[in-house]
Amino acid sequence: MNDVRMWLAVAVAVLAGCPSAFEPAATPRGGGGDGPDPAADRRRAGSTLDDRMVEFGFDGGQLEFELYRDGSRIEQVVRNRYAVAVTVHWTLTALDNLEPTAAVEGTVVLPPAREPLGAGEPVLLAELSRIDPAERYRRELYFQARFGDPRVRPRRYVYALPYQHGLTFEVLQGFHGAFSHRGSNEFAVDFNCPVATPVVAARPGVVVAVNARAQGSGTSSEFLDDRRANFVIVRHSDGTLGEYMHLAPSGVEVAPGQSVTRGQELGLSGNTGFSSTPHLHFQVMTAADDGIAKRSFPFELAVTPQRSSPPIQGQRYAAWE
Repeated sequence: MNDVRMWLAVAVAVLAGCPSAFEPAATPRGGGGDGPDPAADRRRAGSTLDDRMVEFGFDGGQLEFELYRDGSRIEQVVRNRYAVAVTVHWTLTALDNLEPTAAVEGTVVLPPAREPLGAGEPVLLAELSRIDPAERYRRELYFQARFGDPRVRPRRYVYALPYQHGLTFEVLQGFHGAFSHRGSNEFAVDFNCPVATPVVAARPGVVVAVNARAQGSGTSSEFLDDRRANFVIVRHSDGTLGEYMHLAPSGVEVAPGQSVTRGQELGLSGNTGFSSTPHLHFQVMTAADDGIAKRSFPFELAVTPQRSSPPIQGQRYAAWE
């Protein structure tokens, strides 16, 4: 029903003087943005860009990995174009004609851009030295990424039921659910919503990322890829993220950068991604410290005008707001 998804690690091999197989278009996907970062340009004036790779791209942003060469000095840099922090675990391996002058593995919180697809501050991941300047060099980059800043902690807030007034649905899987609510999804909740149920914001915030391109569902490993599920990610005032998952194909009705109010329609529920039945998955989360998992937070729902409660598996809840 709900997934335990992890962004697929990406490997890049680079040979100096050869074009990268991952070279993207000059303009970030979706266009726009506020252009190159002047400070980064000044810092790397005179350097040669040997490789540029765009990955972890959804509507609202992407990550850009760039490899610069200045004499024997090699720098691996990354830039976040989402208007929300992204935590990345990265590793450089298979070094050929290179020796590291700093760590070749780590986890870093990438600062957000000022707006979706804006130019976030570039972050230096690693420094290397080219052993023989006359010979080609090679490295492989692997990374995993999660939306959010692991330093964020939630402030108490009673959430609305994430579907329209008058609708009643059962909780298929609650906190610590045996099917898939472990680890990254420990405090997620799945509502037994049929396809095309209007999904509403459980808390006000700003939309920071969406995916509306996914088709189909299943429980095989291929559906664990983030790109196989449609979703809306909303940043709350305390920095936590509201995650609305498994939405219908083309069933997203909001855009990155848009402010949403409590109860505002976000899209339509569906059955995309790692899922065994139509349902709506909701959780409050951020990235875990390792940049590989998510950190899920417990929360309460306003189940009546006078009562709030954590979602209980098997219980039916009527949206009253």
